[in-house]
Parts: sequence; C-alpha cells; structure tokens
Amino acid sequence: MQDKRPPTDLGIDLNEQDRNRLRLLNDELAQAEQWITRRSSEMVAAYGLATAQTRHTDRLDEDVELIATVLFLIRKDHPDFEPGRHGVVTRIDIPILPATLLEDNRHCNGVRTPWPFRDCRQNWCPLFLDLYERALQKDTAKLLSIGTLCIDIALIQQQLRSW
Repeated sequence: MQDKRPPTDLGIDLNEQDRNRLRLLNDELAQAEQWITRRSSEMVAAYGLATAQTRHTDRLDEDVELIATVLFLIRKDHPDFEPGRHGVVTRIDIPILPATLLEDNRHCNGVRTPWPFRDCRQNWCPLFLDLYERALQKDTAKLLSIGTLCIDIALIQQQLRSW
C-alpha cells in the first residue's frame, strides 16, 4: 500500500526577486508586530487610567475587547490591481484583550520559525507565518501579491449591567 502523504521535505523554489519580496514583507510584519505591541500597551494603559478615575470598585461594569486588524493590500504593479477598488488580499484580526496582553501574545513574542521554501534560509516572524499558513492557506501567489499593510487597533467596550 502506497503512502498518500506528501513528502515533508518538499519546498517551493523562488527566484531572487520573490525571495527579496518575501524578506521585505517579513521585515515589515516584524516591525508591525512591535508597533502593535507598543500601541496596544498604550491603549490599555490609557483605558485603565480613564476608568480608574470613574470607578470606585474593583468590579468591572463593562466587557472590553482590544483587537488589532491587519489588512494586506495588493501591490500596485500586480496584474490584478484595479484603481478605485480596495485591493484587499486578506485580513488578520489579532485579539489582544481579553487575552493576556504581553505574556501569551503569539504575534509579539519574538519567536521565529523556519520557512518551507527552498533556498530561503531566513527566520520568519509569527505574523508572517500566520498570514501564509492560516489566512492565505499556503497560497504563494497571493502572498507575493501583497504590497501594502494597513493596521488598525480598536478598543471595543460593551456595557454589561444586571439588576
């Protein structure tokens, strides 16, 4: 009986231009991770100060979420780029709160993982791997079509009251 699993050592060959494009995207995403961590910490601190002034008990009256959204936009020189259209390749929502802010944040812990492409011996940031493996489901063409990042961090507060 033949083994139906694909070999684990297969990699995808890339030309130099594609390797450089992936390295640049990885570097930008590593910087984005750092920015998300800093900005999230600032927002949590500001929220804590604002609510401490109006709250006199330890009990929270609201349910708070802090979410970083990263939009990945198509390159302007890509054949599928259409002026006037949004050009979103994919998006990733990163929950920051109510999860533990810094200790368990898998996107901002500095861990780098090996890459599945042949002849590309760089370490890749967690956000890059999340983009490739989860959001794009290992679609290399879509990965190479990305040219711009747009990052938004939103604090969402819902009032929970009971009588």
